[in-house]
Parts: sequence; C-alpha cells; structure tokens
Amino acid sequence: MANVVPAAAKSASAIFKNDNAFYRWARYVSWNYLWDGRKYGLQFMDQYYEPAPEVTEALRRLNMREPWVFDERKMRLTRAHTLSMKNEMLPKAQWTKWADETWYLKKYLDEIENEKVQRSLTTDFSPTFSVKDGTTEGSH
Repeated sequence: MANVVPAAAKSASAIFKNDNAFYRWARYVSWNYLWDGRKYGLQFMDQYYEPAPEVTEALRRLNMREPWVFDERKMRLTRAHTLSMKNEMLPKAQWTKWADETWYLKKYLDEIENEKVQRSLTTDFSPTFSVKDGTTEGSH
C-alpha cells in the first residue's frame, strides 16, 4: 500500500473511532479491491442509503451547510446511474482515486449520533433507530 492519505484524513473533519493501522489498511483494501463504485466516479459515502433517517438528516444538513458538496454528490450519482444503465464504466484515468476520498458525510453522521446519545441521556428517551449497529430500539 502506498503512503497515500485521503483528502479528508488530512483535515480534522474525518476522524474514525477505530483508526489504527489495521483499520486504515482495511478501508484502503475494501475501497480499492472490493468496491466498484470508484469505476463510476463515486465516492464511498455516495452509496449510503438515503431512506435511512440518519442519512436523510445528514444529507439535509449537508445541503444547508455545504450545498456545493451536495450538488457534486447528485452529479456523481446521476453520472453513475447513466453509465450503469448503458452498461459502461468511466475510463480508468477518470476513476475516483483513494487520495480524493473525502468522507463528506462522516462529520454529519457523527453529529447526529452524538445528538441521539445526548437526547437519550437527558430525556430518558431512546430513539427508534440506531446508526451504529442497525438494530431497532424501543422507547422506555
């Protein structure tokens, strides 16, 4: 693995809970060898499922705070869908590179998770959804 650091890792905006050498290597390997979205010009967080309440809220916040990033995401998804419908891929020179990955939704998803934790601690209310493990929790 080359010593290439993603663009987001150079800033403090994308700090992962598990960020040791193994997890960095696992993210790099899965991004480069197990995921084909880069062949369509997508970033990893472009694949996040929009109907999920946390992702919907993160996208709403992204659109309010950084509308240009939101627009770039929509353009990448539109191009990927068009290419996929035509059964084509981008030329290899235009594939998304690991160094260009920004993890643009991470800070919003972390913010939402922290708000859920604070809400459950202060109001004794457990939200009906959970970001981390995908299980459903009931209210107290």
